[in-house]
Amino acid sequence: MVTRENKTYAAGVAAAKKLFSERGYDDVSTAEIRAAAGMSNGSLFHHFENKEGIAVAVFVSLVQSYQAEIGAKLSPTRLAADGIDAFIRTHNLWIERDPDGARILFNGHHPSWSHDALLKIRAENQGFGQTLVDWKNNLQDRDRLNDWSIALILATLVGPTQVMCRAWLSGQSKIPPSENVENLVKLAQKALLT
Repeated sequence: MVTRENKTYAAGVAAAKKLFSERGYDDVSTAEIRAAAGMSNGSLFHHFENKEGIAVAVFVSLVQSYQAEIGAKLSPTRLAADGIDAFIRTHNLWIERDPDGARILFNGHHPSWSHDALLKIRAENQGFGQTLVDWKNNLQDRDRLNDWSIALILATLVGPTQVMCRAWLSGQSKIPPSENVENLVKLAQKALLT
């Protein structure tokens, strides 16, 4: 059930996401976020302790969205090549569909996190790491991935893709991420599979 309080929180996250994407964390004030979200000062600080709390909420929501989407496409695959395809395709399409979120998530538009903020983000990433471990362990042909660590697999899947996506996000390239998918999939499969 969507409550008024949930809507207010979501409006704050959405307004902050847009402003942080456009101008970066340092150049946005809580007053601007409050005004853009149509929130009262009391409501803003009821939901978010401070500006970092808003930024963490934005970042965690993006991490959750990105990781859930990839997990949903990756988990049902039973062949390594299909999983590689699903990961890279979903990664690129997510970035193309939510460029504002991708700029925040992948281009470092966030502050130096406090210890508590880092713990929240680390917990999300550990859950995603477990999704990748479960996927690898459930493959019918997992031996095709040799004994590659999850970190190496993830670096191979994301690294080249990130270079292309960052160029598009920054305006250095007019080629949308989806146009690179087929070649990026082939490269990752060639690099990872025996």
